[in-house]
Amino acid sequence: MKNLYRIYTAVLVLFLWGCSAFEPETKAERLVIASWNVQNLFDGSDNGFEYDEFKNSAGWNEEKYRARLNGIIGALKSDSLNPDILALIEVENAAVIQNLAECSNLGYYWTFFASAPDSPVGMGVLSRLPLTETRVHSIHSSEGSIPRPVAEVWADTGSGPLVLMVCHWKSKLGGERKTEALRRSAAALIVRRLGEIAVKNPEIPVIILGDLNENYDEFIRIGKAYPCALLPDTGEAAALIQKVPTRSASSGFGDFLVLSGQKPPRTDHFSETTAALYSPWLEMEKSLGDRESSWQGGSHQENQGSFYYKDTWETIDHFLINAALFTQRITSGWEYGQFRVLAEPPFTNGAGLPYSYNPRTGSGLSDHLPIVLILNRERQGR
Repeated sequence: MKNLYRIYTAVLVLFLWGCSAFEPETKAERLVIASWNVQNLFDGSDNGFEYDEFKNSAGWNEEKYRARLNGIIGALKSDSLNPDILALIEVENAAVIQNLAECSNLGYYWTFFASAPDSPVGMGVLSRLPLTETRVHSIHSSEGSIPRPVAEVWADTGSGPLVLMVCHWKSKLGGERKTEALRRSAAALIVRRLGEIAVKNPEIPVIILGDLNENYDEFIRIGKAYPCALLPDTGEAAALIQKVPTRSASSGFGDFLVLSGQKPPRTDHFSETTAALYSPWLEMEKSLGDRESSWQGGSHQENQGSFYYKDTWETIDHFLINAALFTQRITSGWEYGQFRVLAEPPFTNGAGLPYSYNPRTGSGLSDHLPIVLILNRERQGR
């Protein structure tokens, strides 16, 4: 399958509100990055692409939008969140991102928004660190298109760049196996960009984040029946890849990512050229308990993922981290520190589940829980 990579127009906004000597917080001992699918954050105006429940004809309006915006801002200011860099999934447009930056007063002087043409929602980034480079990638192919692009932003940490690749992969609506090809196409784009970045500078830290609509243990959940976009570093997964054709034979790069629990990430069963990324979900695997029993009928009070669907906890929101963030003491100094799922109020309801937003009542926040990544470095002297 031949793919045509296109770069869509995106929006980069620099906010310099009366701050002539602003200096980003690049000398802190830790850097907090968050990813949150905010469940269809639409503004108060109709543009023709809104989902039905967010149309003015259904009662959605500017007042409800502002109330929801305030609710999200209040959550962002909670002690458990308040990130330095925030990736938001399912946001209508750049104006919403600007409203969040302006109204929150959290120092998000740099913002970025990306979406495919005519798409109801896109992805936004709010940052206290300067965003020095931005790109938006998407794929079109003869087998279908991927309406959700990958947003690539480069943040200046003060001691070197940090690359973030924000994703919202195709959902499983229409069938898990049938839609897997589109998620693997998105993975192929990531593999390609990782290779291109590494050629120029293999020491640049890269983080893939967002809603990938695929669990870290998806291969096990589907009974190891076919290759998926996120694969474990096991002999069974590697053997199946050898049997099932992938993009790598014709394009020179694969269409899957191998998740590693090793620090730094590496593969034991795949070739050395395979894209291996560290997944913090593997770090939390023991605390998740027995996976098969936790998928169905597990305790609501004991969080076992970031999304809850059909009585099942899912781990579809991700941070996938390259090896550079485990060897950075010799370069930028930033290293992987901690991963958290914010399974607590105001993000959860009384049952301990994500507090989904209800556009009729205005209650709730999102059907996804935010995930947080903390990077650490030793404080640099003057």
